[in-house]
Amino acid sequence: MAVAFTIALPTAGLAQEIEPRTFVNTPVKLNFIATGYLFQAGNVFFDTALPLEDVSADLHTAFVRYLRTLAIAGRPAKLAVVQPFASGHWEGFLEGDFGTRDANGLADLRVSLDVLLWGARARAPGEPPDPNEKTIVGAGLTVIVPTGTYDSERLINLGSNRWTVRPQVGVAHTFGRWTVEGIGALWLFGDNDDFFGGSLLTQERLWAVKGDVVYSFNPGMWVGIGAAYGEGATSRVDGVLRNTLQTNYRFGGTFAYAVRPQHGISVSVMSGATTRVGADFDSFGFAYQYLWGGS
Repeated sequence: MAVAFTIALPTAGLAQEIEPRTFVNTPVKLNFIATGYLFQAGNVFFDTALPLEDVSADLHTAFVRYLRTLAIAGRPAKLAVVQPFASGHWEGFLEGDFGTRDANGLADLRVSLDVLLWGARARAPGEPPDPNEKTIVGAGLTVIVPTGTYDSERLINLGSNRWTVRPQVGVAHTFGRWTVEGIGALWLFGDNDDFFGGSLLTQERLWAVKGDVVYSFNPGMWVGIGAAYGEGATSRVDGVLRNTLQTNYRFGGTFAYAVRPQHGISVSVMSGATTRVGADFDSFGFAYQYLWGGS
């Protein structure tokens, strides 16, 4: 295919990230290293002004994550860095001709900080949870750094070639073995000044909400289900408005189990729909995590 497909896909599915137990009170001074794999497959919907039809994709992503728990002004906090490595295959029709696109390499680095602002206090490793901690309010900030593989001669890339910032705020309430969590987030996109053909890509903000319900069998085993919805992210290329408003939703589930006190595994599935443009993917992932630190 002489021309690649369309606008880069790093923002596809951002609004639908479903991660249970975002605002859980974890003891401070602990370190977590995790590695995992995520497979995504489905359809990709584009700006209707583009001559692209019946595009599908298979994406394989491996990642490494480091997380450190700490206290900020006496409040529990988590600092995390995630580096994904991705491989993707796309196929579809451009102006009636069938073609494919393959890409392999680094995806964009992510750095996040979450702080529990109310309802929880920092506790030392080995200190039991406070039974009075029922309702917790937290806030977080994620920064996506444009370190991923990028080629301005291609419209599909693993990297976005721009900075992205996501502030979020949420509340979690625990009663017995159940925890209910609700979060609102806002995605703010920087400009890509080296978009396809040397154009300038700008994108408006995208807002998202999500909710999770988690049941804990014991401190080392839990299952969670959740749903998310996002809308926005209309884009402009060299100042020209494109038909790229995203209205998307997702549903997902996660199961986590501590094999030993320092070793844990998790499995997750997610499905949903993209009603206008973006990626309509089903996904399956698993991860292994190792814990050290504290006393």
